[in-house]
Amino acid sequence: MSGPKVSVILSIFDQPNAFTYALLGYRRQSFRDFELVVADDGSDEETKSIVERFRREGGVPVKHVWQENRGYRRAKIANTAVRESEGRILLLSDGDCIPHRDFVKVHAENCAPGAFCTGGWVKLSAEYCSTLSEEKVRAGEFEGQLTAGDRWKFFVHHWKSRFGVLVGNTKKPKVYGCNISVDRDVYYAINGYDENFDGIGKEDSDLRNRLRRHGAKPVSLWGRAWVYHVDDAIDPKIRRRRIPRRKDKTYYSRAGVPVRCENGLVKG
Repeated sequence: MSGPKVSVILSIFDQPNAFTYALLGYRRQSFRDFELVVADDGSDEETKSIVERFRREGGVPVKHVWQENRGYRRAKIANTAVRESEGRILLLSDGDCIPHRDFVKVHAENCAPGAFCTGGWVKLSAEYCSTLSEEKVRAGEFEGQLTAGDRWKFFVHHWKSRFGVLVGNTKKPKVYGCNISVDRDVYYAINGYDENFDGIGKEDSDLRNRLRRHGAKPVSLWGRAWVYHVDDAIDPKIRRRRIPRRKDKTYYSRAGVPVRCENGLVKG
């Protein structure tokens, strides 16, 4: 298909400061053949204004899809964003995470047809985030927050993921929704996210499990591609949403989960 090689699907809800920093992080990427599709789960007008600002300033193509705030419905808005995207590679992340400079490049180089890739994240402290500014993000200062402990965590998760895949564990590699890339054809083959997951918890694990059962090739990018998670403390607005965690795992762990979900990109 024509268009960019990579579509970054950026999920967000009412975190304008973190979102601004994330967009600045994508503007400084070493790899340029990508678009941003903002998957907005019901934010107010401030998020729309930030998108419009970055469109005016240029540098990276930005699309914006929005749905009404009716609680945490990330799976649904992510699918909506995918339908509006054009890239062969779908790179799923969050709007409160700043990518390291080679983040998109590493995914673009490793997410081959028929594959999906997973990676990790670095937690930025509330104290550090209170000192962040647009200028510091542009300069890449936040990348200095990567610690030896983070690198060890990446190393452990990488090899645990590799070993799990080797022995046939279909619940590996380790997966976080802020750092997943998927070949577009494979994502469509399993019908994307299962929108029956309407509370925070298991939507990413379910996606991974169905990708594995479909036969998609898992690739661990732990230690090679990561993002920096901005602490929620700098965006008090998000606290107006109570994000329910799924109190039971009955739906996730039910028997006979189909590879292609029914309530996904295409209904039925």
